[in-house]
Amino acid sequence: MTRTAQNLLLGLILLCSTTPSWAIEQVTLSEALAATLRERPMVQASAADVAAAEAIAQARSSRYLPRLSLSERFTRTDEPGGSLFTSLNQKRFELSPDASSYNDPPARSNFETRLTLSQPLFDPDLKFDKERAALDRDAVSARHGRHREEAVLATLMAYLAVQQGHARQGWAEQSLAEAGELVTMAQEREAAGMGLHADTLRSEVLRNDVRRQLLVARNSVQSAQRRLALAIGRPDGMIDIAVPALIDAIPLPDKNTAMQRGDLAAMAKTVAGAELATRQKQATYLPRIGLQASYFWNERDLTFTDEAEAWSVSAGLEWVIFDAGERSSALAGARARQLALELQERELHRQARLAVAEAIQQTGEAEAQLELAQSSLASAEASRELVSQRYAAGLATMSDLLAVQTELARVRSELAAAETGLIAARAQIYYEQGTLLQALRPESEARP
Repeated sequence: MTRTAQNLLLGLILLCSTTPSWAIEQVTLSEALAATLRERPMVQASAADVAAAEAIAQARSSRYLPRLSLSERFTRTDEPGGSLFTSLNQKRFELSPDASSYNDPPARSNFETRLTLSQPLFDPDLKFDKERAALDRDAVSARHGRHREEAVLATLMAYLAVQQGHARQGWAEQSLAEAGELVTMAQEREAAGMGLHADTLRSEVLRNDVRRQLLVARNSVQSAQRRLALAIGRPDGMIDIAVPALIDAIPLPDKNTAMQRGDLAAMAKTVAGAELATRQKQATYLPRIGLQASYFWNERDLTFTDEAEAWSVSAGLEWVIFDAGERSSALAGARARQLALELQERELHRQARLAVAEAIQQTGEAEAQLELAQSSLASAEASRELVSQRYAAGLATMSDLLAVQTELARVRSELAAAETGLIAARAQIYYEQGTLLQALRPESEARP
């Protein structure tokens, strides 16, 4: 295959691998973040967990109120005792002159309708269950905040990946144009008898290599666009960025900001819940006192009748005196669980402080890399211009020109990575501190 055919084939591949920009939805950073909080299943699932925890907390609170229940039971028996009490409850009892009617009674049917009101008077479990449910609700809510920040951070990183891909694609397109200029210069010098045919071939090799880099860059952009759609919560397709995120959009975080991470707050609530669980196990040594009132009807043929009505009221106390060590074992287990969670909380705080310190260090490194990349780009562009002039004057070789062109392409790629890397590093500090949503404010910046 000739070089012309190869170049034509590579150009067709580049053309077919590119999706028209008008066919892809474009979003700004704030729109992408707001859509993530609305549409991403992970965030929606976390919000559903909060609603479930809130419902459980309300259910625990309602146990202080009285319970009213309705029961219906049908029985048919010829048992002497059962038959006798059925007659009494139905108020149909009649004395018999002999014992045969009591010892061998006929089968009797009974419909018992009972309305029962129960009211706990003293039950420590009600208090502890209510407080533990409230702590669980707060812990789930705090974890929901952390999940929102995780989703926002993932979308931000995907957005920056698309941005970096576009920058590399732009630099690759510029490098391709510059490589074409080198091919033209080499061909002109060869035609004038001042250059070697080998120089022309080497320049064409460089241009083909840049074309391959451009193909990779375009495919990388499309992959990043798919990951951005996935991060937002869209089922499929691609999403492009409308405008690049600027470094100033995420100001340098305050290194002394107190951590407000949702996972730390959730762990604190979990530890508090474990302490309540220990106290609840201690309260199992106390008695339980309750009140119950019933109103009931008994009838042999129908239900819900006003025949044979009666009522009862009772108050009861239950106190377990000995349980073969079950309560003491449960109390020891609760204390051990509480200690384990306290140690886990301490470890989580240690890891969080380390993560913040590392994020701050990485931000300083990213700032230095950006400054160096900007300086290197200026030097590489000046070097390329100088060597191009010297090559045109016959004072430099094609090897010199190809070397500076290759170095320029490398520096451009590093600059694109350094610009997005600094934004990502700053965002990581906010994330580790637990203030990423406050810094980005995606909901208030979203378009209506």
